[in-house]
Amino acid sequence: MSTPKHAGAVAERLDQNRSLAPAANHLPPKAVRIDPQTRDVIDQLFDRLKGIFPAWRQAWPTDTEFGNAKREWLAEFMRSGIRSMDQIQMGLRMASRHRKEFVPAVGVFIGWCFSPDAFGLPPLERAYAEAMRKTHPAQAGHARWSHPAVYHAAVAAGYYTLQRLERSLGMKRFEEKYLEQCRKLGRGEELAPAPVAALPERAGPQTPEVGRAALENIRNRLGGRRG
Repeated sequence: MSTPKHAGAVAERLDQNRSLAPAANHLPPKAVRIDPQTRDVIDQLFDRLKGIFPAWRQAWPTDTEFGNAKREWLAEFMRSGIRSMDQIQMGLRMASRHRKEFVPAVGVFIGWCFSPDAFGLPPLERAYAEAMRKTHPAQAGHARWSHPAVYHAAVAAGYYTLQRLERSLGMKRFEEKYLEQCRKLGRGEELAPAPVAALPERAGPQTPEVGRAALENIRNRLGGRRG
């Protein structure tokens, strides 16, 4: 059985903004050994959280619970594949925008670390609008996607489903699938490219005669069916 990764190595690599090795999938908080270097990183993070969320004592009313929370958050970071200090900084920026009094659950904060902004992707609203345009039947075979993450999220959400759900439900479903793609990127996975839409064949010259001939052809076909 492999030995759990020492937390000091995590902090060191975060501090130097280098990629982390994949974390163990089942690492309980008590298995994380906190050395001074790691403690410094976590202490700075929690100091920022206390500054952002004034009601932080509701989540951590005692020193014991405060210390336990630090170990739990570090273990969840490792388990979730937080790979760089940039991701934690993104989580803190999103926390600042959150404008709530109470500290979020660690899972919520990790979700912020994997937000589309962290990977240069379109924000959720813009990605959802793109998905709605490009999953419309009129776009079949012609859509060109801004990023593979948007395409794969739309596929996972379901073209048919997105077009038929009301906006709030469609947005929620797309967001779930979109963040899954962000998590893949955060783990260092490479997304398959979106298919390149074929360009439509160049139309011939457009003249009134061509238009009248096309209309006459349609009328003839319709007339033949009536007969």
